[in-house]
Amino acid sequence: MYWFLIRVVSLLFRVFSAMILIYCILSWFAQPGSAVYTIYRRLEELVEPFIFPFRRLTSGVAYRTGIDFAPWLALIALNIVQNVIYVILRTIFL
Repeated sequence: MYWFLIRVVSLLFRVFSAMILIYCILSWFAQPGSAVYTIYRRLEELVEPFIFPFRRLTSGVAYRTGIDFAPWLALIALNIVQNVIYVILRTIFL
């Protein structure tokens, strides 16, 4: 049971991380009216609620440099949450 839960959690976090990365890449190429833009908007609906708090934290840096670090902070936070879940599962099942 423990290994199954670890694999499920790992898969969910990998998929969400991939969605964040794809969202960032598509933001460079998405033109309104194209199929890529449609995919970009769908990913935005799923990913942006998680990224938005980090965007508020880094808005000053993004304004001065033109680089949005919020997705990278979101990925780091996602990794930390994943590790916390691993520790919790380990203490419950082992």
